[in-house]
Amino acid sequence: MAIITKITKIGNYTMRGSLTFCEAKYNDYCYDGEKYVRIQTFCSKNRKEKGKQSQVINLDRTTAKALVELLQKSFDI
Repeated sequence: MAIITKITKIGNYTMRGSLTFCEAKYNDYCYDGEKYVRIQTFCSKNRKEKGKQSQVINLDRTTAKALVELLQKSFDI
C-alpha cells in the first residue's frame, strides 16, 4: 500500500479527452502509531465491472495539510 509523502505542482495541464466521474469512500486508520486517511475511488458507471475499486490514496498528517493548502490556493477558498 502506497502512502503519499510529498505533493509537488509540476506546471500547467491541458485536459485531453474526457473525464470519468466516480464515487469515493474514505476512512481513517492508525498504522505503526501514526494516523492516516485512506480514500478509495470506485469505477465509473460505464465500466463493465461495477463497484470495483479503482485507486487508493493514503495520506498522513503532513501530506493532508499540504493537500488542504494546495486546494485552498487552487480554488481561492
